[in-house]
Amino acid sequence: MGGSGQISGNFTAESANDLAVLLRAGALPAPLKVEQQNTVGAELGADAVRAGAISMSIGAASMFAFIVFAYGTFGVFAALALALNVLLIVGAMSMTQATLTFPGIAGIILTLAVAVDANVLIYERVRDEAHLGRSPLQALEHGYERALVSIFDANITSAISAIIMFMFGAGAVRGFAWTLLIGVITSVFTAVVVTQLLIGWWYRAKKPKTLPIV
Repeated sequence: MGGSGQISGNFTAESANDLAVLLRAGALPAPLKVEQQNTVGAELGADAVRAGAISMSIGAASMFAFIVFAYGTFGVFAALALALNVLLIVGAMSMTQATLTFPGIAGIILTLAVAVDANVLIYERVRDEAHLGRSPLQALEHGYERALVSIFDANITSAISAIIMFMFGAGAVRGFAWTLLIGVITSVFTAVVVTQLLIGWWYRAKKPKTLPIV
């Protein structure tokens, strides 16, 4: 207030004049005139999550309908595994205190699509083995064994991508990557272990001569 100061350095006449202009400009009054003001409330995020939940429900219902229509009884087993997959993802997110956001819902939808793809791959392998003349039990065993390589290869690739996105991403990207990484683990478990367990129970109870997907 009312004092004086001195700036020293290797200035040319031009650079000293530029600095003086800048200092004088900073001292000038610069009133702020508000042209427009908007307020974003918490409802916007809630609406986005609600819309994402609706889209996830529609997408999941469509996938359930497709898998049941395409593979009958085995499709029901796959649909049950998909439902368990969603529950496992939500449970894992709750354990890690992760917040379910719109990108997270997108990760769940992508996970369901990958899980359906794994089920389709398994069932088509089983169908091919049955067409080769193998017994129902042999067709199931060989179908799962031959499909595992492709399933693990695809999911390992997805897991690596999710890890890279989580390490170098931020915000919404990390939320999507975390959900996707959890989904990769749960989808492999449900598509391979859970469906195989359900089919094993069904086979032991029915002892079919032919498989319903042939």
